Amino acid sequence: MSLHLLSVLRLLGPLFFLGLVVLSPAARAVDATLTSDSMTRAMVQLSDGSLIAGTIVDIRDDKLYLATQFDEEDLEIGIEFVVSFEWLQPTEMLLKDGTTTALDSLIVSSGQVTSSDEVGALGDIAVMNPRAWERGEGYHWTGDTSAALVVNRGNTETDELDVAVNSVVRSTRDRYTVNGRIDKDSSANADYDASAPEGPQNRQWIDTADNWKLLGKYDYFLADSRNYLGANVAVEADALAAIDLRTYVGPYFGRKLVAKSFLTLDGELGAAYVQTDYIAPDSCGQRGVVQAISCDNLSERYGAVNWNLTGESSILGGDSKLYLRHIGILGLSGSDQLLLKTTAGLSFPLVFGFQAAAEITVDYDASLDTEVDQKYNFRIGYAW
Repeated sequence: MSLHLLSVLRLLGPLFFLGLVVLSPAARAVDATLTSDSMTRAMVQLSDGSLIAGTIVDIRDDKLYLATQFDEEDLEIGIEFVVSFEWLQPTEMLLKDGTTTALDSLIVSSGQVTSSDEVGALGDIAVMNPRAWERGEGYHWTGDTSAALVVNRGNTETDELDVAVNSVVRSTRDRYTVNGRIDKDSSANADYDASAPEGPQNRQWIDTADNWKLLGKYDYFLADSRNYLGANVAVEADALAAIDLRTYVGPYFGRKLVAKSFLTLDGELGAAYVQTDYIAPDSCGQRGVVQAISCDNLSERYGAVNWNLTGESSILGGDSKLYLRHIGILGLSGSDQLLLKTTAGLSFPLVFGFQAAAEITVDYDASLDTEVDQKYNFRIGYAW
């Protein structure tokens, strides 16, 4: 009997050892996954009873952002639809009243934060893990620079250069904005024949655009951060329109008309003082495209109403961005003192911070005998 038992043990021993070798790593993997899930993942229950498992990435603009395994993009969930979840990670919360609080974990039940006495409803949270500038420490700098360059050699010869720079430096208290642009285009005269011996002598380059613009703005946010007071100053020149220098400066009141995660729109209304100095023509018998300006009156000054619209939208997704910048100035003494400047476009990321944009600019100056100036560009640049 003992010999038979010994034979059985000798047979089962290697099998038992082999089972331990094969099953132990799997068991350990399951245990590690369970432990990891409980710490780095949350089970979010929604008001319709559904459950979604994922990593809580952010809470911002009354939205909870959840990273899931079934989508490369973060899932965006309205705070009003979130019933409960447990996020067992240390977090810092910036509340809508401007205070901050640090939590060892974020536990929500029936839409209420039960892991902290300082936080009431989940909707009281403005930002999860805010950056330093969002806590009121320092400034946040964003911007982009881009260029559109065209060199055409063939039946027609054209050179086009359009460089733009946009920069915004902001804190929770104020904001500085700088926009600059240089546009210089030229083309060879149409009757130039490169094949003719005298062609190079007949060729003349004609400027089709020669202008630059620079705008600076300062905004100070009021107690209701949707409202702000500001002032702007802008200078520009346009050689083809005989504008040596145009300057306008003035204060305004602004408001964040739309402040959604996918759409922002700021509107501003104020007053401006406008001064335009014109280029003296070679012959004072003609004033060119400028109306009602004689050689004895090469400067124009007037008060005006100024309005601005600035908007961005990520509604198309994929880190693309629709943008709009519109400036309007209407003089108080006549309809010929109307200036409209509009830039709209779609930008999308490339690699390493570089981006491309398809853009249209539309400018109108009622003091000129020209039609609306429109230009279409495909731009390449860098954003930060």
